[in-house]
Amino acid sequence: MPVFIAIAANTEHNKNGQIITSVPVAYSRCIQRAGAVPVILPPAENKQAVALMLSRVSGLLLPGGLDMDARFFNQEMHPACKPSGLELDTFQITLVNLAVELKMPLLGICRGAQVANVALGGSLVQDIPSQIPESRIVHMQQVFSYGTDHDVRFDPDSRLWSLFGESIRINSRHHQSIDVPGKGIRITAWAPDGVVEGAEHESLPIDLVQWHPELLMQKSDGMLPLFDRFIRNCKDRVNM
Repeated sequence: MPVFIAIAANTEHNKNGQIITSVPVAYSRCIQRAGAVPVILPPAENKQAVALMLSRVSGLLLPGGLDMDARFFNQEMHPACKPSGLELDTFQITLVNLAVELKMPLLGICRGAQVANVALGGSLVQDIPSQIPESRIVHMQQVFSYGTDHDVRFDPDSRLWSLFGESIRINSRHHQSIDVPGKGIRITAWAPDGVVEGAEHESLPIDLVQWHPELLMQKSDGMLPLFDRFIRNCKDRVNM
């Protein structure tokens, strides 16, 4: 029986000024390589519609994207931020809250990790370069590539350690990161400068990574264990 995985769409304006849904194909390809069927979820206007969407899938992937509105964690918006819009933020936060209620496996990548953390009551470092000026790492690489940029180390008592060991090389395409973890969220991965790169929920199948494994997967299968475990969690939920 096929396992269907929801990928939450982002929004952007097309050349005619219309708002459209948008998801890089790399996310769908990774889900398929791990043995599942991707389903793109467009933003919905009410919780009932969002709940109906999630009722037809076994897992939720939150992809990268633009910045969240800082009002969701009771802060003023930093001038370096590029907000995605209240409608999208509200939609994706609703997705997280419903996934938590359903105990649905969730994989958050970059912005997706940040959305999940904020949905659970946490906050963000809004702009690493200005708020952590002592960092010598350029976390927001300006040149697009499929390579790696710095090391990341994992907590020995973490799911990421069980997949990758003590440390690996990752890419870096973010100027924000988790600050105060949300309810049940435990920080499990750090860059050499201490910036948070990964986290997991203490009791639910929620895994959050700040880097972009879907981009690294375009060149090698090094990140496949992360997607494999996510899909296994989704299959286990189907078979319960």
